[in-house]
Amino acid sequence: MVGEIINVGTELLLGDIINTNAKFISERLANLGIDLYYQTVVGDNSERLTTILKTALKRSNLIILTGGLGPTKDDLTKEVVAKTLKIPLILNYPCYQEIKRKFEKRGIYMPRNNIKQALIPKGAKILPNPNGTAPGIYLQFNKKHIFLLPGPPKELQPMFLNSVENLLINYSDSQLTSKIIKTYGIGESGLVKLIDDLLENQSDPTIAPLAKVDGVHIRVTTKKNFSDLEKVVKIIQQRLKDHIWGYDDDQLDQLIVETMIDNKLSLSLVESCTGGAIASAITDIPGSSMVLDQSQVLYTLKSKSEFLSCNIADIPNSGIDYYLTEKLAKTILEKTGTDIGLAITGALGPTVPSGVEVGEIYISTVNNYKSITKKFNYYGTRENIKERCVMTALHQLRLLLREMCP
Repeated sequence: MVGEIINVGTELLLGDIINTNAKFISERLANLGIDLYYQTVVGDNSERLTTILKTALKRSNLIILTGGLGPTKDDLTKEVVAKTLKIPLILNYPCYQEIKRKFEKRGIYMPRNNIKQALIPKGAKILPNPNGTAPGIYLQFNKKHIFLLPGPPKELQPMFLNSVENLLINYSDSQLTSKIIKTYGIGESGLVKLIDDLLENQSDPTIAPLAKVDGVHIRVTTKKNFSDLEKVVKIIQQRLKDHIWGYDDDQLDQLIVETMIDNKLSLSLVESCTGGAIASAITDIPGSSMVLDQSQVLYTLKSKSEFLSCNIADIPNSGIDYYLTEKLAKTILEKTGTDIGLAITGALGPTVPSGVEVGEIYISTVNNYKSITKKFNYYGTRENIKERCVMTALHQLRLLLREMCP
């Protein structure tokens, strides 16, 4: 089966929003063993969308269109598909009732233009959308499989997982099996050196290193023999050892919270450059109230000196320093009585204090017996550096937990 994605929306062409749907659908199709040959982004223009759709119908067996299913005039995906295939749009009364019910539940009168969302190509299958008003649509035409999915990712992704995949799995030529190995503390080039022979001689399973925010991931994929995949994974495990922190859907913040809950450990934080982002990552996880005692954001010299009960003049390097960061971690540990204290200071840029470089970061994790304090140097935008700071802090916390919870 040859797959094709057509993403509809002028906002995608202008870069107003990031096209996360293409990435998500591509990954899911790969897992199903469906070959994706083409991806296209087209604006809200019926003539151009018609041209692209006609081309897709000539070269692809599976066509997935995203976006353009809303109630406004520029939402024209359904109309273009129906006109191109010469299929009438008819009002689906159960669908209309469901849309109306969603408005009533919110205490809002349904606008007349939302009736448009209940117009469905004759003979098409409706895909439920519990997260929005636009239903998904599946239809078969001349042995082609055509899906129309809503644009918002929070609507598209659950619909794809719960409805689309169940339909596609019957038409997949071969289903892929993959294992993701997640590593940290080793760069992509260093990792490649350790598995260079495996990369050079790969056929099936295939091996692909992928640089991510939380480290380097290695995706091992097979279309044939799961036992061969397990053998390759075992070899990689033996070579990378302690660099491996998780697999597949493992999330670092969730692993940390679960480990601390299981071992009845508590945590307190002092954040400067991250401004509470580490605490935010922790509290995103259910059950984090059993772990995080408190988090303090100390952004100015004044707040740091008050916290440490010292003079501002005693704060080195405008509050960005190895020993200062360690002292902040130890002080929060003493003040709260938690099992672990973590502190971070750094300069995100673009302007920095004298004697400090952009991306110069210090992270300290301490308990009653040990402290781990390290300096890091990152580059990029403020947002990029902050994101890496959060991940690095979580990994440093993970290393301390590994010693505390063998």
